[in-house]
Amino acid sequence: MQADSIRQIQTPTAAGGGDLPALRASSSRGPLPLTTPSWRKTMTGTDENELLDSKQIHDEFGLSPSRLSELYRDRTTTGCPEPDAIEGRRRRWKRGTIGAFLTAYRAAKAPQSSVRHSLLTGPRDRLMSTSEVAKVLGHKRTVTLLGWLADRPGYFPEPDVAETTDGGRLRRSWYLGTVADWIDQRPGPGNTQSKSRTQPAAPAEDGDPEELLDTKQAAPMLGYSSHLELNRAISRGILPELARPDDVLRNDRGLTSNRYKRRRVVALAHARQQVPTSSELAERRMEAAMHALRTAADPGAVTIEVLAESHPGHGSAVAWKKTIDEARGTLQTD
Repeated sequence: MQADSIRQIQTPTAAGGGDLPALRASSSRGPLPLTTPSWRKTMTGTDENELLDSKQIHDEFGLSPSRLSELYRDRTTTGCPEPDAIEGRRRRWKRGTIGAFLTAYRAAKAPQSSVRHSLLTGPRDRLMSTSEVAKVLGHKRTVTLLGWLADRPGYFPEPDVAETTDGGRLRRSWYLGTVADWIDQRPGPGNTQSKSRTQPAAPAEDGDPEELLDTKQAAPMLGYSSHLELNRAISRGILPELARPDDVLRNDRGLTSNRYKRRRVVALAHARQQVPTSSELAERRMEAAMHALRTAADPGAVTIEVLAESHPGHGSAVAWKKTIDEARGTLQTD
């Protein structure tokens, strides 16, 4: 498809259907006049050879710089063209180059919108496979999603369920709620909420120690920018101290919310402010594990959660498991 044979014509779409208003690619023998859609309020011109940077592309085509970077990074699958000019770290595309690509890209993705919508319906605790998640995110294949997990840790949530099949393959699954929340928080035109949301103030530490806090209240106290990041840290075992909530509330739609007593959150926040060396933490974990195993009526009751809750800020679930295993081995040889 040649850039000089493509003109952009706005077509009606449902709200929230994608990164840009849906476009229809039209090629005809006679040149079509370049229309000015209502959303293109800052159009700089009609010269298809004019070079546009990411900000100008955002102003003219409604594509955020972050989304443009993603499309270019994944160009082997998205088909994003190489820049027509590169100056240092600044990439620029000709209007005709980027416009033609976005027209074709949007036209190809339009039929997927109904499929993506149907995949995001249902209970929040419904598990979605890797291929379903990829489709919801607008990718035909799973390579982009798997690339995020491997190369950009923390960008996309880790699987809520990971299991190895009889054939030795790793099967990953995410809860629908996990994916929907990430899409809601994701930067770019796909996020219909304001990007300038302010973080709520952390609850005062001198409040009722038995008061139950949700993760939105606990997140700023623990240094996390959002409850999604906090929930992710808990699910990945980074904060085993909070693996067991003090209460779980369920609303009328069946959605659950973990609650933690203020004193637990405050104790963990204070512990995270201390900066002991890794060797000191290892020694403290070993002392705690040895003491617990020696004094416990049932050594099997000495678990990661129990030790982590009584010694907040002393390490991840992986670190505690290694320590407990080493302590058990030491006591067996004594």
